[in-house]
Amino acid sequence: MLREELESGLAPSSQTRSLKPAQEAPPARRSSNDLIRRLSSSSRSLLVERCSEVRLTPRQMLQERNLPLKYAYFLEDGAASLTARAGDCLPVEIQTIGAKDFIGIPLILGMRVSSHRCIVQVPGRALQIEADALIELVRTRTEIEKLLLRYVQATLIQSSQLAACNSRHSLQQRLARWLLVAQDKLASDEIPLTHRCMAQALGVRRAGITATMGEMEGRGIVMQRRAHIEVLDKARLKEMSCNCYRVILSAHENSLSATDTREICS
Repeated sequence: MLREELESGLAPSSQTRSLKPAQEAPPARRSSNDLIRRLSSSSRSLLVERCSEVRLTPRQMLQERNLPLKYAYFLEDGAASLTARAGDCLPVEIQTIGAKDFIGIPLILGMRVSSHRCIVQVPGRALQIEADALIELVRTRTEIEKLLLRYVQATLIQSSQLAACNSRHSLQQRLARWLLVAQDKLASDEIPLTHRCMAQALGVRRAGITATMGEMEGRGIVMQRRAHIEVLDKARLKEMSCNCYRVILSAHENSLSATDTREICS
């Protein structure tokens, strides 16, 4: 229900329900996105010259369920959440998106509409490309098509592991796994998110997150401030997590390392 979504940490405000693009900057010439950096110089140039760099603000909606996709995004920094609905329940996060990721998978699979919503959680930047321009590049540039299809494969592995993790492991293990993945996506020990956001990401009550985070802080693994978490001891956080953390993060590298051309720009 809309009222419930508006009260949730991942829900957009009335302003964010608009799918208008962010304010455009001049066309981008370079990229720090991991996917783009894996392309050869020629393919990378073709893609980047069709993109504009845009700034992302908290709760900005990049993709809405059941609406046509006008743009795709390659995140440069910041983070976003891809969420799904289960009946009348509040949306649950199915993917944490950062600078290794791409928003617009349906376009790669021949679809124009997504069944998921994507909302910015941590402000940052992204390269924005029009849907038609991306589709044309995928159709005419085999290297770009292969790279993005391998990214789709990585997300399938991650999603299946996430489903197994959420059904089999304790809240402490799952929260540790989520923090490790968020830390990797942000490339930072500091995670500027609230307990409400984490609760919705894991599909649990906020009270459970508060209690578990308190235990972690008491053991010196994390430090908390208002809407902000800092990982102090990553090694102990890994010990607390289930092995799903490694599976989820390795899926990206294992899938994409098979790319025929792997020229990383300096």
